[in-house]
Amino acid sequence: MSLDPHVVWMPGGVPVEIHLSGEQTEGAFCMLVDHPPVGWSLPPHRHRDAAETIHIIEGDFEMVLGGQPLRQSAGQTIHVPRGVIHSGANVGARPGRRAVIFSPAGMEDLFLEVGVRRAEDQIDPAVALAAATRHGWEFITEAPD
Repeated sequence: MSLDPHVVWMPGGVPVEIHLSGEQTEGAFCMLVDHPPVGWSLPPHRHRDAAETIHIIEGDFEMVLGGQPLRQSAGQTIHVPRGVIHSGANVGARPGRRAVIFSPAGMEDLFLEVGVRRAEDQIDPAVALAAATRHGWEFITEAPD
């Protein structure tokens, strides 16, 4: 069964399409497509309960995975194992587009909780951070030991 994706806007002006939820995959994974704008970045963080696989559809991204800097462009895929510190940024001259899979499923609930329906709607950063923490995200504010 194919359904139109549920679209939400996340902090940083990132539209996210939720294509598959855990309900549709029997909990195995969820699949999102995001569109990070030029200059977007996500600070170092890790996911306590999920691995993340990112396939670049359009754009140029710089990622740091476990301390290793990587440049990713259209057609490339990176896998982030559960618990590994990583960060990312759109370093290209145009908006990017990425297919993102979290496994197991459940991370889509964060996007549904935090995301808003329209780009101009406001998101309270404190609310977004609290929700991310509840959904297994840990932001790294100092160098790990």
